[in-house]
Amino acid sequence: MSKIQLNNVCKTYPGSQGHSVKNFNLDIEEKEFIVLVGPSGCGKSTTLRMIAGLEDISEGDLLIDGRRVNEIEPKNRGISMVFQNYALYPHMTVFENMAFGLRRQKTAKDQVKAKVEEASEILGLTSLLKRKPKELSGGQRQRVALGRAIVRNSSIFLMDEPLSNLDAKLRVHMRAEIIRLHRQLGTTTIYVTHDQTEAMTMATRIVIMKDGVIQQIGTPSEVYSTPENMFVASFIGLPGMNFLHGRVQGDRFVFGLGEASYPFSKSEKNIVKTNNGEAVVLGIRPESIAITMEETTLKGVVELIERNGAEMLVHTRLANQEIVIKCKTDETLKMGDRINLNFNKESTHIFDKKTEKRLIENEIQREALLTSC
Repeated sequence: MSKIQLNNVCKTYPGSQGHSVKNFNLDIEEKEFIVLVGPSGCGKSTTLRMIAGLEDISEGDLLIDGRRVNEIEPKNRGISMVFQNYALYPHMTVFENMAFGLRRQKTAKDQVKAKVEEASEILGLTSLLKRKPKELSGGQRQRVALGRAIVRNSSIFLMDEPLSNLDAKLRVHMRAEIIRLHRQLGTTTIYVTHDQTEAMTMATRIVIMKDGVIQQIGTPSEVYSTPENMFVASFIGLPGMNFLHGRVQGDRFVFGLGEASYPFSKSEKNIVKTNNGEAVVLGIRPESIAITMEETTLKGVVELIERNGAEMLVHTRLANQEIVIKCKTDETLKMGDRINLNFNKESTHIFDKKTEKRLIENEIQREALLTSC
C-alpha cells in the first residue's frame, strides 16, 4: 500500500516572515499520479522535499499508509526520488549508478544484478549498462535516474521537474515514457513541474499552487473546465483564459465603458441576478471564440497573427480590450482586418472582480465544487 496524507502541512524557514507552504491538505490514493504545478517559488518543490524527508515539516502531519512519518529518516520512508539534474555519479557506469542504492543497503549481488537488468529491460537501457553518464544523451541519463528509482522497488515515486533540462521533442517522448512506466509499475507518483502541459497530459489529479497555498485540486478536465479562480483560469490552458472587464446590466454583460454588450446565458443570469450594476470579469478561453462571416454584436480588430501549422493565434482588440483567439489557420486573414466574433456561451465564466473567484449560483454549488477537489 502507498496512501499519502498531508494534514495542515506548513513550512516556515528561519528568518522568514511568512510561510513557504501554508495549510497544505491533500489525500493521495494508492497508484495515483499527482502533479504539483505552479509558477516558480509557489512551494511545490518544498512540498515534495517535505514528503521525501529532505525538508523538515514546520507544522502539520505527514502520514504514509496511516503512519506519521514527520521524524522518520528519508531512507526509511519507502520513497524513491528523481531529481531535475539526474544526480548521476560521473565515474560510475550505468549499471553501477543503478546498483548504488542497493549496494549501500547490502543487497546480495545476484539480487542487485537481477533488479538492475529487469529495470534496464523496462527502460531500454540494456545495451548501455557499461557506459558512463558523459557518453549518454539527456534522455538516456534521465532514464538511468528513473532506473535507479525502479530498482529500489519503492511504492512511492517523487519526481522534481525531471524533464526541464530536455529539449522540447525529447520532453514529449519522456512524458510518454513516464506515463507508460507509471501504468506498468502501479506506483503512487507525485510529480512537480511548472509546465502546465505536463500537468494536463500526465496527472490523474492536479494540485495548482500559488504563494505556498493550494488554489485548486482536481482532474485535468475539472481544472480546465471549472477553474476556481482567475489565477487557475489563466495558468491552465495554452494560451490562458481571456479576461474581459465590465459590469452586470440587467441580463447583459457590458464591456468596459459601454462600448459593447453580451447577453448572459440562462445559467449565467441565475448567477449574476444579485449583482446588477456590479463590476465583474467575463472569462472565455481562446478556443471558445469563433471568427464568423455573419454580423454579430461582438466586433474585433486583428492586431497580430501567430500561425503554427494547422492552428493560429489571432490577437484581437474587442471593446478596447485585448483578447486572443485560437482557431484553424486561415491564410486570408491579415492584420488590421475587422472581424465578427461568436462566444461559445457554454464555455464562459464570470469572476468577482474583487476576490477573483468564479461566481457560481449558490453556496451549495461552491461546497460541491470544493468537495470534488
